[in-house]
Amino acid sequence: MIKVKSKRAFSMITAIFVIIIMATVTSLVMNVTGKTVKATTLQYQKEQAQLLARSYTELAILYVIYKDRSSDCIETISDHFGASGNNGYDIRMNISYIGNGTLLANCNNNIDSSGAIGNSATWIDTTTGFDKTISMVIDTYITYKDFDDPSDRNITFHRRTLQKL
Repeated sequence: MIKVKSKRAFSMITAIFVIIIMATVTSLVMNVTGKTVKATTLQYQKEQAQLLARSYTELAILYVIYKDRSSDCIETISDHFGASGNNGYDIRMNISYIGNGTLLANCNNNIDSSGAIGNSATWIDTTTGFDKTISMVIDTYITYKDFDDPSDRNITFHRRTLQKL
């Protein structure tokens, strides 16, 4: 015969064991949920940066098309999208021109001190037929902060576009 006191002790041990198992499963579920939320947030921020880069590249093309290049050329465009502070996206675009030098006479034709071509016009060989056109290279940089990064580092998305005018 089983005594009543040993039945109660067995029930207590079983209840404690079930509570420990449930706590372990709950902590694992919470861990996976946290990682999923972080991955989803990172994916959202990256896709937002890609869409902003595409939109601002098209905006730069419109600016250059409708700008009178007889006085000067558009070389850089900067903007901020979203909330001010750490939650927004900083947009910076550098525009370089390639093509007929006579059409780009008022653009800055210098190479910067680092040796990189920055916002310069390059003359093309006249035998190719390409010399009658102007193209532009648009480097779009979207900088944003990762919401979950404790060290508060910047993430930069870069898009380079070659557009014939």
